Amino acid sequence: MLSRTLKPPSPAWSISTRLAIWYGLTIFIILSLFAGFCYVIFHASLHADLDRHLTYEQRELLPFVRLNNGIPVFERLEDLHSVGYQTDGTYGTYVRLLAPGGEILYSSPNFEGHGALAVALPTGAAEETLSRHWEGGPIRSRYVPIVSTAGDPAGWLEVTSFEWSLHKELERLANALFVGIALSVLLAAGGGYMLARRALRPVAAITEAANQIRSVELNARLPTDFKVRDELTKLAETINGLLARLEGAFQRERRFTSNAAHELITPLTTMRGELELALREDRGGHDSREAIEMALRDIDQMNDIIRALLRLSQAERLQDMPRAPVDASKLCAEHVGRFQDRADARETTLVLDAQPGLILAGDFVNLGKAIDNLLDNAFKYTPPGGRIDVRVNADGADVLLEIQDTGIGFTKAEAEHLFDRFYRADAKEVRAQAGSGLGLAIVQTIVEAYDGTIVAASAGPNTGSTFTIRIPRVE
Repeated sequence: MLSRTLKPPSPAWSISTRLAIWYGLTIFIILSLFAGFCYVIFHASLHADLDRHLTYEQRELLPFVRLNNGIPVFERLEDLHSVGYQTDGTYGTYVRLLAPGGEILYSSPNFEGHGALAVALPTGAAEETLSRHWEGGPIRSRYVPIVSTAGDPAGWLEVTSFEWSLHKELERLANALFVGIALSVLLAAGGGYMLARRALRPVAAITEAANQIRSVELNARLPTDFKVRDELTKLAETINGLLARLEGAFQRERRFTSNAAHELITPLTTMRGELELALREDRGGHDSREAIEMALRDIDQMNDIIRALLRLSQAERLQDMPRAPVDASKLCAEHVGRFQDRADARETTLVLDAQPGLILAGDFVNLGKAIDNLLDNAFKYTPPGGRIDVRVNADGADVLLEIQDTGIGFTKAEAEHLFDRFYRADAKEVRAQAGSGLGLAIVQTIVEAYDGTIVAASAGPNTGSTFTIRIPRVE
């Protein structure tokens, strides 16, 4: 049987710690590259300065060199005071005259007390500068050929200086750069950590407040007063908006559950009572038939409620359904035509005024259901002989659809609940009409699914009402 060893989880570092580490690492890389560049440039500059110094020494010495029977010798060298050929150590210049084969013809006095310095003549006849070691320390030597008047090689002038001071300066520079980088990284990481903690302090406040929010306390909100408006403030405000929408959804769900239970229990209770009475032996056939008919009416009422709930559930899923161009004028013309017979039977004037060519994105069938529900309500609550106007117009970037009637209207208090589920006004004209109280809720859900809005307006009872749908146009 195969077994697998699970790796332990990686340490969960806080955002502040990770930001400080990344900040310090970034500073370290940048400063290291800069320090390396400075070190290389400074190293090359020091070597160039030393080479210029040796060239200067060589030029000062050459006028004092003469050939004696073809052998190079110094003449009146004691008159030369600009070259430290007698100075030992870092600031000394070690001078030798060499035969063409490398034999030492002359050594400056500062060679005394030192070990022998090996001769390393250039392979060609040109001037050359090279680095090597002498007595465990770095030195730099410059070789200059000495040529006779006939153009024959007569020997070499060797000028040498120690590189100790150069390397000491490079070492001090490297140490200074290392200390500077280390301190900069520590300060940057520490400062970055403090700044990150301070910048993320609102996150801790948001987290603490969010942990205190429960499903029964959706009225609580996250803090947004962080003394400055930034991305975290916008995040908290966005979450507060989400909480407000969730609170509204929960409240609607509670009202929906309560109303649905009430609307279904009432006909069920009535139906049960009538059926129980019908089963009694002392009831006559006529009474039993009447009880059964009443039970059937209650069943029809419950069926209407259940179908309305199914339509509402389908409308709530329209947001994710595909959309197609819909001609608003043709849509209204088709559905208004379906109500013409009903208008004629009630002697109600039904008028359509539609601006052609207005296109919106949606679904022909579902938008038609919304119009049917509004027209059905208008006919229910408009007395015979009244008037219903349907208007379709363009309003800027929107399509405006208005259904206006001369019916019973509604009060300002009733207007606030017209689109609530299962809401029905207390007016006797409303109670006299059969309905589930879900029609306007379905209309609102359909309209909002297509990025639209619906509002209801009325001047008061018996003054008629106007329902206005606004949906964005498409070109």
